[in-house]
Amino acid sequence: MRSRLALPLPRFILHPLTALAIAAVHLYLAAGHLSKLFGGDVQWTHVWKGFGALAGAYVFAALASRQISTRPQHAPGSRPWRGASGWGRQFRDGSSVPVREA
Repeated sequence: MRSRLALPLPRFILHPLTALAIAAVHLYLAAGHLSKLFGGDVQWTHVWKGFGALAGAYVFAALASRQISTRPQHAPGSRPWRGASGWGRQFRDGSSVPVREA
C-alpha cells in the first residue's frame, strides 16, 4: 500500500530508524538554542531555531512511529516469508526470477 504522504523526501529518510535519528538530532539542536534562550540570551534566532527544531523533531518522530505501527507483526520466534531464495519475492513457477510470457 502506498503512503498518501506527499513529502519530497528520499525513501531512506522514511525508514523508522533513520527518522528517529533525525528526530534525535533535532532535539539536540533544539536543546542548544532553547537553553540559551531560557538562560537569558533572548534573541529572535534562538526562538525560531529552538522551536523550529522542536517542530522538526515532532514531525520525524511522528513519521517514525507511523512507519513502525504499520509494519506487519509476526509471531515471536517466527520469521517473515521471503520467498524461495530467502530474499525477494517468489514467482508462479517457484523461482525468484521473473519469467516473461510470450
